[in-house]
Amino acid sequence: MSESPRLRLPDPTLCLVTDLGVVGRDSGLLADRVSVAVENGVNLVQVRAPELDTDEFGILVSEIVSVVARRALVLVNLSSRPLAHHDGVDGVQLGESASVTVAEIREMYGKSVLVGRSVHSLVGARGAKESGADSVVLGTIFPSGTHPGGETHGSGIVRRVVDEIGLDVIGIGGITSTNVDEVMKEGARGVAVIRSILGAVDPGLATRELMAAMLAARSG
Repeated sequence: MSESPRLRLPDPTLCLVTDLGVVGRDSGLLADRVSVAVENGVNLVQVRAPELDTDEFGILVSEIVSVVARRALVLVNLSSRPLAHHDGVDGVQLGESASVTVAEIREMYGKSVLVGRSVHSLVGARGAKESGADSVVLGTIFPSGTHPGGETHGSGIVRRVVDEIGLDVIGIGGITSTNVDEVMKEGARGVAVIRSILGAVDPGLATRELMAAMLAARSG
C-alpha cells in the first residue's frame, strides 16, 4: 500500500500557538478559544505547553485535537520534549536545537507527516532545511509580549530566509492585523500568533481581522 502524499501547509497559513499562561492555565478555556479561532479562520494549531508534564501534555493534545475536529491541521510542539506519538495530529514542530531528528519523527508518524522547525536566524533556517524539515517558524519578527525585551529581526529577515532556503516560512513574534501585511509581502506563507488571538477580547473577530489582512496583503 502506497504512502499518503506529504501534507502541505495551508496557503496562507494562520497558525495559533497555544499558551496556557495567556488563559490563566485553564485548559478548558484554551480549548474553547482554539475552537472559536478555527471556526473563524485559523487553519493550523500548534499545541505548545512546555510547563506541563508528559501525561498532562498528552491530555491537552487530545483535547485540542478533539475540538479542532479536522477543521484545521494540528501540530504538536516537541521542542523540549522526548519523541512521543500523539494520535490525531498532522505533524510535529521542533525547536532549533531539538535532539529529536526529522527522520525519527517520520519513522514514528509516517512519511506524510508535516515537520517544522522553529528558528531565529538565517543560519538556523539553513540547518532546518538540511535536517529535512518541511517548513520553518521564523522569529522574533516584532516586539512580543511572549518574549519581552528579546531580540527582534523585523520583517526583512523573512525575504532573506525565503530566498535562501526555499521552504515555507511562517513569521512569528508580535504579529497583529496592523503589521501582518509587512510579513506577508516579504514572501511568508503565513504567520503564527499567540496573544493576538488568545488574549483578544473577541478571539473570533481577532482571527477574522488577521486573515482579512493577510489576504489583502497577498492580493496586493
